[in-house]
Amino acid sequence: MNTRIDIAVANNIIWCAMVCDIHGIVHTSTAHLWGVQSRAPEFYPDIITSERDATSEEVMAFIGSRSVASIKDSYANLDLFSYGFRILFEAEWIYHDPEINSEFFSSSWHVITSEQDLSRWTAANGLEGVIRQALLQQENVKIFMHETHDGISGFIASLGANAVGISNVFTTAEVSEGIWLDIVNSVAASFPGLPMVGYELNASAALLSGWSSAGPLRVWLKEE
Repeated sequence: MNTRIDIAVANNIIWCAMVCDIHGIVHTSTAHLWGVQSRAPEFYPDIITSERDATSEEVMAFIGSRSVASIKDSYANLDLFSYGFRILFEAEWIYHDPEINSEFFSSSWHVITSEQDLSRWTAANGLEGVIRQALLQQENVKIFMHETHDGISGFIASLGANAVGISNVFTTAEVSEGIWLDIVNSVAASFPGLPMVGYELNASAALLSGWSSAGPLRVWLKEE
């Protein structure tokens, strides 16, 4: 039976694979690893460990002669220092049970459907060219936006592994305190009856809003 962290990891791999597909980047997987054949899009890992049993030696064998920039150590249990990597950041997987009694969420949060809104959304969080317009046609993906005089906030919800993954969360000061509650209500209305997963470098705001910690992760970067 999959644990909460296993669900979060599986969902994240499905999302990363979808982004790579949109970019035309070939990817592959083994029993314990997922990775691209060239380089992943900016801000996305080249390799992700999909099982806790993955070893550092297995990761290096998977890399082979390829040039790899980053590795998402999904269970934070690898030691890649001796292979020329350094820790880029450590984060925390988060989980939220299905929201059965979802409150009606603010009408100012809406799902992006136009290329114009997506362009404004990506410009607001620095993802121009990474989150592409083809994602708007994906039934399993919804890109949410909230706009006020203070600016644009947003996040992405992606379906995979019987859960909804939350990623690319960014916010203005006006909505920062309540964004994780807004996320729960917005996602529950769009993907009812499913748990929500994601990860945050600083998960305190999410944890205070009813999310729970599922476990640590670590991202390694190849030393220049």
